[in-house]
Amino acid sequence: MTRNGRTILLVLLLVLAVAPLAAKDLGPFNITLRYAPQESTGSSVPTLMMGISDRPVKLSIVDGRTITDPATIGDSTDDDDRVWPIRAASDVIAWSNEVLVKNAEEWGIRVSDDAPLQAQGTLLRFMVNESNKPVGSMYNADVRVGFRLLDDQGRLLWEGTAAGESTRFGKSRNQDNVNEVLSDAIKQAYATALGDTALQNAWLGKSGPVAAASNGPAASGMTPDELLAELVKLKKQGFDTGLLLDFVKQKSLTGSLTADDMVKWKKEGMPQEVIQAAMKRAPGA
Repeated sequence: MTRNGRTILLVLLLVLAVAPLAAKDLGPFNITLRYAPQESTGSSVPTLMMGISDRPVKLSIVDGRTITDPATIGDSTDDDDRVWPIRAASDVIAWSNEVLVKNAEEWGIRVSDDAPLQAQGTLLRFMVNESNKPVGSMYNADVRVGFRLLDDQGRLLWEGTAAGESTRFGKSRNQDNVNEVLSDAIKQAYATALGDTALQNAWLGKSGPVAAASNGPAASGMTPDELLAELVKLKKQGFDTGLLLDFVKQKSLTGSLTADDMVKWKKEGMPQEVIQAAMKRAPGA
């Protein structure tokens, strides 16, 4: 090999030695949902009034999330801060139903498919975020559910929402860690909802129907301006678009959004998807 050839080879070797390694495409983080609450974080258990266990209830959960792909349940970052979706390989709603029934029975609630009382749940948010750290990862789960208690005639006795959160440090792209924080968060949400004093009073027959039952969340009869005012208040407190959408989904409007309303909402900084969701809450939409 000539001197020039050896020089070129040496330069190439040096370039290869100092060149950064190409980032590895990790791809979506697929997990199989498994109920695995962390015992070390304490227990989320509702305090039940006397007599609740004597009145069986039918429990169910439906999907109310405003997402395109129901299998996507969060995101994960790698060493280069690239974002990859976290996807559930199992049915999120079926798993949420199983966990609800399991928890309720463990808390002393009698669950029966032919019970006169029905607690109809809606999964509004089910998200987990994995933030890659120098060593390991930080996991954050955020779950939000809505519930409606109906009597045997389909009349609405109570409705409300509850949230659950969980955080833990763990290994990078670890399926067990994802299941732990999601389990803790959904257990906390269920415990908060079923432990609600107003719900239990309605459960025991201490309060009557509050509104006519409908196929969706009970109508709140807000005007577009009233709903906008509530959304602006939430937005100023830092609530993200997902939670604003969840809030809109629980409401009904007394009238449709006009062109002037839409311009006003946009000027107030409302995302387009929030405006679209509000348009669907109008009468006859």
